[in-house]
Amino acid sequence: MSEPDYSSILHLSDPAHTATLISRAAAETGRRWRVLPLATAPAQTSTAAIAVKAARGLRWETQLAVARVRAPRVHVHSVLARKHAGWAFGRRFALHLHGTDIRTNQYVAQHRRLVRDTVEQAHVVFYSTPDLREHVSPLRDDARLVPVPVPLSENAAPPLPTQLAALVGSRDYLFFPSRWEEVKGGQRQLAVARALVRAMSGPSAPVLVGLDWGPLAQEAADAGVLLVPKMPHEQFRATVAGARLCIGQFAGILSASELDALAADVPLVAPLNPDWYDGSHPSLVMPPVLGGVDLGMSGSSEDILDIVTEELDSSAPRSTRSWVREHHSPRAALEEVLAGYRDSAW
Repeated sequence: MSEPDYSSILHLSDPAHTATLISRAAAETGRRWRVLPLATAPAQTSTAAIAVKAARGLRWETQLAVARVRAPRVHVHSVLARKHAGWAFGRRFALHLHGTDIRTNQYVAQHRRLVRDTVEQAHVVFYSTPDLREHVSPLRDDARLVPVPVPLSENAAPPLPTQLAALVGSRDYLFFPSRWEEVKGGQRQLAVARALVRAMSGPSAPVLVGLDWGPLAQEAADAGVLLVPKMPHEQFRATVAGARLCIGQFAGILSASELDALAADVPLVAPLNPDWYDGSHPSLVMPPVLGGVDLGMSGSSEDILDIVTEELDSSAPRSTRSWVREHHSPRAALEEVLAGYRDSAW
């Protein structure tokens, strides 16, 4: 019997656009993978809102039924989708964990059994960031890391969003690409922002820019960070690409926002947890960031300020795009996923 070529797979849900990016890479190999995002519903509880929710739900269930008939395999990107779409999973489904499901929901009483049963019953299990390993491995020691994919455009970066261009003018800017929230190391983000504001002044000093996003965003603004609204991903990537330097989250991992900076060859300062970036996967061997595992999780604001200052004084170009292409491109993620399928005999 010949090996399956996985020509038709339904990807259910699309966190961080992972399913879309992998499916596009699959299309370049002649495969036809369908992505069906989860249905969205209005938050209101009025009679009209309930009717809209019911209509959207029915339409989505119909789309799922049609897609399921056409696809012999289902790759699921949300454990909690099993509550209302479990009938479509089948007995041999692939499961992809992206964060909250395994890091948080498995420890919440109302979700614990559903999450753990779904992980244990999946034919093959993937997870997207190294911090999730400690949460999934007790349930599935065969779970596989698929590093977060990010798009790699060969075209020149589009111009800066109008509002940002008006804020910074001709000055360089340093960009905080993550939301201001404790799960992202929010208090350390704020401490670093305050240190940078104190250290950098004058008409030619770089401007500090961040997203108006997260429960600590107002504190960031009070600290002196110029906030811009959340924006479509292409505008976000243009904002990242235009920065003189990006300051990543302080949770010890690289997520899509930080990888967008590396993909644009923009210097990135980010502390990395050495327990996670331990060389156990090729993508976890010394990522090309400033600070990184050497800075670790105990680096102070002054340490980060020193790194930023040294980089701003340097004229040496940095090339990190090739590392992203090797480890975090959609094609690299596709190869990891296909290896998981094949090794598990899915």
